Amino acid sequence: MKKKYLALLLSCMLVTPCFLSSCGKIADETTAEEDEDDDEDEDDDEDDDKDDKEDEEDAEESVKPEEPVIVKEIADEDLYSQIEIFLKNRDDILFPESDDYAHTTCMLCDLDHNGRCELILTGARWYGTTHECHVYEINEEGDGIYEPDYEYLGVDPDEGFIDFNRFSYTEAYFDKNDSSFHYLIWESLPDNPSNTYGSVYCDITLRNGTIENNMYGKYTYQYTDSGYVYEYFGPDGDMDKDGFDEYIENYAADRVTKRFHFGIYEGDYYYPVSDGDIETMDSDKLAEVLADSYRVFIESMSESDYLAVHSLHSNHYDDPQKLLEDCVGSWGIYLTDTEGDITYYEPGDPYYMLLDVYEDGSIWVQRYMNTEYERDLTATLENYDPGMLRAIYIPDPKDDVYYDYMELVITEINTDGMLVLSTSSMSGDEYLGGSTWYFVRLD
Repeated sequence: MKKKYLALLLSCMLVTPCFLSSCGKIADETTAEEDEDDDEDEDDDEDDDKDDKEDEEDAEESVKPEEPVIVKEIADEDLYSQIEIFLKNRDDILFPESDDYAHTTCMLCDLDHNGRCELILTGARWYGTTHECHVYEINEEGDGIYEPDYEYLGVDPDEGFIDFNRFSYTEAYFDKNDSSFHYLIWESLPDNPSNTYGSVYCDITLRNGTIENNMYGKYTYQYTDSGYVYEYFGPDGDMDKDGFDEYIENYAADRVTKRFHFGIYEGDYYYPVSDGDIETMDSDKLAEVLADSYRVFIESMSESDYLAVHSLHSNHYDDPQKLLEDCVGSWGIYLTDTEGDITYYEPGDPYYMLLDVYEDGSIWVQRYMNTEYERDLTATLENYDPGMLRAIYIPDPKDDVYYDYMELVITEINTDGMLVLSTSSMSGDEYLGGSTWYFVRLD
């Protein structure tokens, strides 16, 4: 455009003076026209650039994966339809080759919030023993089920799958980068020939048909002639205790976490805490168990209400003072459940126990009766969590026991009239083992 404008000026300079004024006018008009042409050309260029940019954005959008739809709540009609699909397959998924399981659990949830439920099942010979665990999800077509693949990552992938059904709740966070939900779960190491104990910390997500178990921390301890030896492991290998504790505590510090509750149904035949085993339960009844389990997950039903409806032998106290009033009196041991080792007792048996609870909250336990190890245990109960009572027993040094102190928690007087007391033996902050004691009233 500039060359055209220069040629026009040169021609005007070469003509007679009578044309100068007109040439000047033409030049002015030409200049105005060319400015308009320049503006139009620039507008055309901008339009072309804009079109090109829009084409590029359209191209990017055409290959950009769709954002997954987050389903916060499955409607009842769809929920029962999915439950029906699970129950149509019950003969294939409810431990068909394991009729000797005395302890079975089930839970319904939607871990990835894609609107397709997961049924989580565990079975074991006894509570707390090595168990079989399965996760089933409704398929994408919505007409069947499949079992997701498993991928073990992190510190020690060989430790295997974490059982969701051992926890009534857990913390979780949402990763915006891939729209995935992550559940933070810890679990004690299983029994092993080397007698190495400890815990693992896992970040678990269900993504694209695969359950990823990322173990982000682990600690172990083992008793030796020189005492307990502890080891701590993080993503980069060995860690010291202080560094490990800080790392575990702050693992989710930069993420927004939410507590998810699980409606876990437990069925046992040795001492039923619920209304039967899931393997033999009527399908209509099991459907309601599973529907309410999902309602606990989406928080439309409380865990205590769920247990009140489906765990017929369990009482849940809201007032610890009321629990104390119900506990006052003398009790004799009926059975102990020590991490799956079930033992029944009658008066006169070795290791029989007596428990007295007084109005002021003090307790007296006579342990290891009818053996050379017989000893007394005294402590004072205090309010603990909603509706529970806890006492801390510190042994006499001369007793030469393996723990620093024992935590005793009275959880309830169940509907069978039994006082249920759980124990935890501790060395500092480390859990060494525990047991649940069931007492029957003597007075």
